[in-house]
Amino acid sequence: MFRWIAQITTRHPWKIVIGWMILLAGLSYFALQLSSVLAAGGFKDPDSESIEAQQLLEKHFPDRYPHTLIVLVESKKYQVQDERFRRVIKRLTNTIAKHDIVRKVETYDGHNQVLISKDKKKTFIKVGMSGTESEANEFVPKINQELRQLHDEEMKEFSWWLTGGPALAYGLTVASKEEVTQAEMIAIPALLIILLLVLRSVVATLIPLVMSVFALGTTMAICYFIAEKVTLNVLLTNSVSMIGLGVIVDYCLFIVSRFRQELEQNHDVIQAVQIAVMTAGRAVFFSGLTVAVSLSSLFIPNIMVLTSMAIGGVTVVIISVLIAMTLLPAILALLGRKVNLGLLPFYRKKKGKSRWLAFSYALMRRPVLFLIPTLCLLLLLAWPVRNIHMQVPVASSSLLPPDDPIRTGFELLLEEFGQGEVFPVEVVLKAKQGDFFDEKNLREVEQLTKRIEKLPHVEEVTSLTNWKKDWSIKEYQQAYKHWVDLPEEIKQSLEKLINPYQGKQVSFMMVAPKTGPDHVKSHQLVEDIRQIVDSSSFQTIDVYVGGLTAIGYDFDQQILDSLPYVIGSVMLISFVILVLTFRSLLIPVKALLLNSLVMLASLGALVYFFVGSETETINSVTPIVLFAVLFGLSMDYEVLIISRIRELYDEGKSNEESVAQGIAETAVLVNGAALIMIAVFVAFAFADISVVAELGFGLAVSIFLDATLVRSILVPVTMRLFGKINWWLPFVKQQTKVHDQVVWVRSTKKK
Repeated sequence: MFRWIAQITTRHPWKIVIGWMILLAGLSYFALQLSSVLAAGGFKDPDSESIEAQQLLEKHFPDRYPHTLIVLVESKKYQVQDERFRRVIKRLTNTIAKHDIVRKVETYDGHNQVLISKDKKKTFIKVGMSGTESEANEFVPKINQELRQLHDEEMKEFSWWLTGGPALAYGLTVASKEEVTQAEMIAIPALLIILLLVLRSVVATLIPLVMSVFALGTTMAICYFIAEKVTLNVLLTNSVSMIGLGVIVDYCLFIVSRFRQELEQNHDVIQAVQIAVMTAGRAVFFSGLTVAVSLSSLFIPNIMVLTSMAIGGVTVVIISVLIAMTLLPAILALLGRKVNLGLLPFYRKKKGKSRWLAFSYALMRRPVLFLIPTLCLLLLLAWPVRNIHMQVPVASSSLLPPDDPIRTGFELLLEEFGQGEVFPVEVVLKAKQGDFFDEKNLREVEQLTKRIEKLPHVEEVTSLTNWKKDWSIKEYQQAYKHWVDLPEEIKQSLEKLINPYQGKQVSFMMVAPKTGPDHVKSHQLVEDIRQIVDSSSFQTIDVYVGGLTAIGYDFDQQILDSLPYVIGSVMLISFVILVLTFRSLLIPVKALLLNSLVMLASLGALVYFFVGSETETINSVTPIVLFAVLFGLSMDYEVLIISRIRELYDEGKSNEESVAQGIAETAVLVNGAALIMIAVFVAFAFADISVVAELGFGLAVSIFLDATLVRSILVPVTMRLFGKINWWLPFVKQQTKVHDQVVWVRSTKKK
C-alpha cells in the first residue's frame, strides 16, 4: 500500500496539489461557519435519573419552559419598590416580551420575595423561552443589543446583566472561539521558532505550517456538516486545534526529516520521496491509527461533550494522515532539493547526535543509577493524585473568563439571592396510584420531607406537606380538596410544586442546599437524598432526584463508571498494536506501565497547580480526555525509538550498543516533535475557559515528562536491564535480519 501511495504521489504531484487546493477553497466557507452550528450543552448523561426527572417536570408543568434567561438589575440609589426602579423594569420587560420566542416574563410584584435581594436594591427578571437550544442561544446577542439601546438619562442610575442558561451557553460559544484564535496566535510563532531550530531550513519550516492550514480547514468543514445533523459541543473547535496542530506538524516533521536524510544519501528526489513515504510515512499511518483509536474511546461514555471532542479529534487525525501521505509527498516532489533553501548558518548535523550518544552510553553503564531517581521523581509528582476530586461545573459560569459580564452577573445572582434558592435540588415525585391529593400519597411525601430536612447540608425544604408547620396530613388533604377556596397567594406558591389542572399525578419538592450547585457538599446532598429514597421503600410513590446539581452529579458518575472501559479498551488496543509492531511481549507491557505512570504524574501536577482548597475540583472531563490523547500521542515516540533500536539489534549489534545508538539517532527528532506538541498545548494552557486550560496544561506536562524522563531515560535503561528478554514473544521464532517494515531503514548510497 505504501509503495503504491509513494508511486502515485510522485507521478502526479501537480494533480494532487491542485486537487487539495480546490477542496480547501470549496470547504473554507463551511469551516468558517462551524462555530455557528455548535452548542454549549452536553455536560449531562441523557440516560440518567436527573434527566428523567427533568423530562417529567417538563411534561406535567407546562409553565416550566425549556430555557430561562435572567436579567439581573441593580441600582445603588433606588430600591426595587421605588417608582423609578419599577419604570426601568417595565421598559426592560416590554422590550423582552415582544419577541415570539418569549413565552413568559416574571418580575417582582410585591409578593414573590425570591425575586428581591435583602438590601432591596437588586431584582431579577425571569424570562421563559420556547424553541430549540440554538434558537434560545441566538436570542441572547439580539436582546442584549436591544436592551443596550435603552440606555438614556433614566437608565444611568441602573446596572443590568444578562445571564442564565442561554446566556451562559452563548458566552461559552463566543469564549471558545476567541480562545482558539488566541491559542493559535501563541502557538504558530512558537512552532515557527521550534521548527527552525529542528529543521534549520526556512523552506522546510514553512511546509508543516502550510499543511496545518489544509488539515484544520478541511477538518472544521467536515465537522460543520456533521454538526448540521448531530448536536455537538463548542469544545470541538478546541480539540480540533489543540490535537490537529500538534499531530500534523509532527507528522510533517517525521516525513520531511526522512526526505532530507535521503537527499543527503545522494538519492534523487523521486527516490527520496518514495523512501520517506514507505518508511516515515508508514510510521505516520500507524501512529495516526493509534491516536484515532485512542480518541475513539471517548465515544464510550455516550456523553455529548466527549462525543464532540472525539469527533473533532478523530477527524483531524485522519485528515492529517491523509495530508501527510498525499499532499506533503507531492509538494516535496515538486520542491526537490529546494526544501533546503534558507539553510541557517549555524546548522550542525553531527553535534547533537554526538552529545546524545555520550549520554546514551552513560545510561548503559549505570542504568540503576538513572532508573531509581527517575521513578522516584515521577512517583513524587503523582503523589497529589490521592487527593484528586473530579467534578463538572454544572453552573457553567466558572467555565467562562473571569471578566465576562455574563459570569459576573451570574455570580452576583448567586451571591445576592441565595445559591440554594436559585439552584435547588428538585425531588420529583410520581404517584403509582391516585394523585397527590390522596392521603396515602401525602403521608409518604411527609415522610420523605422530614428525612430530607434532617440532612446536614440542607437550608430549606419546600413540599406539599410543610408549608403549614402545625398541620396534620388530614388538614392538608382537606385544604387540597377545596383548592379553589385557598388564598390566591398560597395557590400561586403551590402551583410551583404541583399542577392541579393536569392530573396531579406528579409533584416535586424543592431542596435548597446551604452551598452552591458546584460545591462538593451539594453533590454529597444529592447522594444522601438518593440513599434515603433507596432505604425508604416507598409503596405509593416513585422518586427521582433532579435539578442542575443532580445533573452534574450524574454526569460525574457516568464518567467514573465509563473510565474502566475507556482505560481497558485503549490499553488493550495499544498492547496489540505494539506486540504486532515489535514482536515483543515485554516492550508493550513496559510502554503501558510507563504511560500510566506519566498519566498519574500529570494528574498530580494538575492537582498541585489547579486545586487550592478542599472545595476546588478538577473538571471530570479532563482526566478521561487526557488519558485518551496521551496514550495515542505517546505511541509516536515509542514506535520511532524502538523501531530504530530493533533495526540495529537485528543487524547484529549488542543490546547495549543498539539501545545507545537508537536513542542517539532518534533523540533530536523525538525531542523536536515533543517540543512542537508542548508549544501547542502550552498555548491552550493560558485559556480562560477552565477545562481548556486544564487540558492544555495536563497535556503539556504529559508530553514533557514522556519525552524527557520516559523516552530519554526510562525506556533505554529498562531496555538495557532486560537485555534479550525485550524481544521475547511466545511461540514466535526471532530472526536476526533487518526489518523491511520499520521506520528507520538504512539507505544505501546510489551508485
